[in-house]
Amino acid sequence: MAALAMFNRLVAESFTVLAVRGGPSQAAAKFADQHRLGLRAGDALHLAIASEHGATVHTLDQRLAEVGPALGVPTQLLA
Repeated sequence: MAALAMFNRLVAESFTVLAVRGGPSQAAAKFADQHRLGLRAGDALHLAIASEHGATVHTLDQRLAEVGPALGVPTQLLA
């Protein structure tokens, strides 16, 4: 429950909606094709969108936080 409360607080304080165009889906496919990273399609898409916008991904997902920097996408694990 504490993680959900933290997430809700962060969303309320600093949530930004980013427009999705055609570019991120191509980048997401390239990210997901790197099988050694073990990315799911949704995670690859989130990282691709963040990459396109120069944004940092804030996540509760340890794996996503580890993989992002390997793809050049800054991540921050919320614990």
